[in-house]
Amino acid sequence: MKIRATFIVVMSLLLLSSCNSARNNNVSNTTKEYKIKGAIKGLNDGFFVTGKIIGVDSGTIIIYQQDTITLENNTFTYKGKLEGATNQYFRVNDKYYFSLLLANETFKVTVDVSKADDRGNINDIEIVGSAINDEFKKVNDVVRNTPEAKKLNKLFEVGKTLKKGTDTYKLNYGALSDAREASRKVQAAYIKNYALNNPNSVVAAYYMRFQANEVDQTFEEYKKIVEGFSDAVKKSSFYKPLKDKLEGLKRTAIGEIAPDFMLKTDKGEDFTLSSLRGEKIVLVDFWASWCLPCRKSYPHLKKVYKKYKNKGFEVVAVTNDSNHDQWKKAITEDGLEWIQVADVFPPRGSEVMTAKVITAYAAPYLPSTYLLDREGKTLAKHLQGEALDRKLEEIFGF
Repeated sequence: MKIRATFIVVMSLLLLSSCNSARNNNVSNTTKEYKIKGAIKGLNDGFFVTGKIIGVDSGTIIIYQQDTITLENNTFTYKGKLEGATNQYFRVNDKYYFSLLLANETFKVTVDVSKADDRGNINDIEIVGSAINDEFKKVNDVVRNTPEAKKLNKLFEVGKTLKKGTDTYKLNYGALSDAREASRKVQAAYIKNYALNNPNSVVAAYYMRFQANEVDQTFEEYKKIVEGFSDAVKKSSFYKPLKDKLEGLKRTAIGEIAPDFMLKTDKGEDFTLSSLRGEKIVLVDFWASWCLPCRKSYPHLKKVYKKYKNKGFEVVAVTNDSNHDQWKKAITEDGLEWIQVADVFPPRGSEVMTAKVITAYAAPYLPSTYLLDREGKTLAKHLQGEALDRKLEEIFGF
């Protein structure tokens, strides 16, 4: 007797920057239909794959759709058409999860649920006949096997064995934070060069989502990468977010008036950034109570604030905390005296999930800082420590 199981497949057309396969491994766009043939091992009574499909029409229209796929004898076939490459997510039996990069190709996949981690994620998938997924594996193998990435993974595993709150745990946590930053920098440098040299690569655009900023590359390099992607890449689901981020970087370009905003302070009062124009040199500081590098920087910033606060200098700290109790607790614990406001998050299920003001500023990560002149124009970005000291000495003369 044949056993049938039903899958609910959810494709996620992530609205994140352009993508297309590498120069020597291009994904053809002449075929408009894709087909996946797959087998699932380790399931005796069928399974379900659930999720959402976010469709992209000319890179601007989002379409939500839910599909059902029938599994018979542990095999399934899924087919359809795409205007551009995307990332597709599957949830199996409401327990197992895996994803694929999808273009208009015919290829086979084999998913073994016995390889799922403790959260049900399956990263080790056998894929045969897919140029885009072959390229992804090649790039992923590089970034996962750098010495910095290996050190980070080792510290992460050590952290699992330590008791929270102990001195050993705290030391490992600090080392983990430093290792994460070191690994990120190495990966970012590799991906930047990969994207610059492979304008037809969907995989390059996929990875650029994680460094869509002017810290991991200069503004001109980022602009060259985004605008240089091929037309096929620009049809992918990854392009629009990269393009949107480019427009955000332009809004905070040196010499441009930074985006104005009105937010609630920790005292529940309305504060408008432009209220300081004509009077103050302003440091807009994006932070959060859970951001260790942010809070490590504050002993120094408190000294800077004390030195210049009566000379026309102000700090406006914009928290990315959704838990306002933790935010207010951190303000008290760290003894922060400057202006504190809370960013506003969109409703659940919105297309954009990042908070309003940090999105307007295209801030790459926490902490991020923007130094504004008395007219509200951006003087400098991402200054910390001695770099901030030098800039303020230049401005105030001492």
